[in-house]
Parts: sequence; C-alpha cells; structure tokens
Amino acid sequence: MSSRYLLPGIIFFILFGACSAEKPAEPKKPAPTVVLKPRHALLSGEQRKELGFPPDLIAKVELASGAEAEPFFVTVLMHTDNLKGEKGFESKKLAGFSVHTQQSDDVLDTLRASLRAQGYLIFKSHRGYGHLPDIITVIRGNNSYDILKIQSTEAQNYHLDTKAIIAWLKERQKQGTFVIMGAGPDWLEARFIKPPQNMLTFARKVNAFAPDVVAQGSQTVEKLADRMKRMNGFYLIWD
Repeated sequence: MSSRYLLPGIIFFILFGACSAEKPAEPKKPAPTVVLKPRHALLSGEQRKELGFPPDLIAKVELASGAEAEPFFVTVLMHTDNLKGEKGFESKKLAGFSVHTQQSDDVLDTLRASLRAQGYLIFKSHRGYGHLPDIITVIRGNNSYDILKIQSTEAQNYHLDTKAIIAWLKERQKQGTFVIMGAGPDWLEARFIKPPQNMLTFARKVNAFAPDVVAQGSQTVEKLADRMKRMNGFYLIWD
C-alpha cells in the first residue's frame, strides 16, 4: 500500500525541483556610482611663511573666490656639476598661491588693480572652459609680462620662445594698449586698455602670429575682429 504512493511522491519532488531550478534569477540592482572629487593640497602655514605674502592679501583672494589658497609651484633648473657630467636638475619652487573658482573674471576685475599697487600680479593660470573651475594665481610682479615669464609661455611648433612672444606683444602695444589677464604654457589672454583704431588690422596680426586662433576658433579674420571688439581684448593659442 505504501509503495503505491511512494512512486508518485518521488516523481512530484523531481518535477518540483526541476521547476525551482528553472526559475529565473532576479536581476541585481547596479551599485550606485560614486564620483570622487580630487582634493587639492592647501597652502600650509609653513608655505605661507615661506611666501611672505601679506595674510590679508591671501584672505581677500580666498574670500572673493570662495576657495582656500593652494601652493603654486614653478619648475626651475638648479645648476650643478657631478661625476655623471650633468649640468643641472629640475626642481619645484614655491612662487605664489592659487585658487579654484567659477568667478574668475569677477575676481580679476575686483582685485587686479589693488594687488598690482602692492607689487603683486593676479591672473588666470588655467581655464576650465565653463565645465570646471578656472584657476587664478597670485605672484610677485609689477609688469604683466612677468606672467608669461613665470608660466614659460611659448609656441614650440612655431619656434617661438617667451622672449619672442613678449617682443611681439610690445610691438602690438603701438596699435592698442593692453594688459595680460591670463597665460599658460601655450596660450595667453589680454584685455584692451585702449583698443586699436583698426581692429581688423590687429586681427590680421594675431592670425599671422598665432594661426590656431582663427583655425580652431573664429574661422575667419573678420569674425575674429568682431569677437575681439565684444570681449574688449584678444587671446593667443598655439597647438
């Protein structure tokens, strides 16, 4: 009697197990994406002493930009002679401080004149192109060409070193006066104090000296001249 019910029971458990094995697994929820923002090294107390910048000057820049000061280093060549015949080595030198900010133009307009009167230059040292914050840097200096020197602005593909770029800019000052507002290794921005009378002629000079400005931007010299009128300044780039 018991054997008559045993066989159907075995068959039931086999079929039940098969159905359970074929049950599709529930899809796993993707893990949440975690975006880590890089933390920049802040200007330490020792670095503040090493710079010797007035504390209230640093505080003004921090307040205007809404960010804490970070060290700004430049690469310098340390001359030395050793048994290997090496004449020098590169080393980093603390030359100022920087801040990351989305209000770079406002900060420059607010503080440039007062800082220059104290013997300091404030300028845009890195462009975020609206996607990331710009970087503004403060160094010692009285002439805006010092910005190009400390940034080692040059155009290697066009065989132009910093001295050649400064010489070209000084020549352009005869057509319209301007100051350097920003610079990097292969670019610079300038603002007119007195715009040139013939902006189209000035734009032609820019195109001849830095062709990438037109080739990668305005596409025509005429459009470049219009843009320089609107921005009351000009920029140079070399790729």
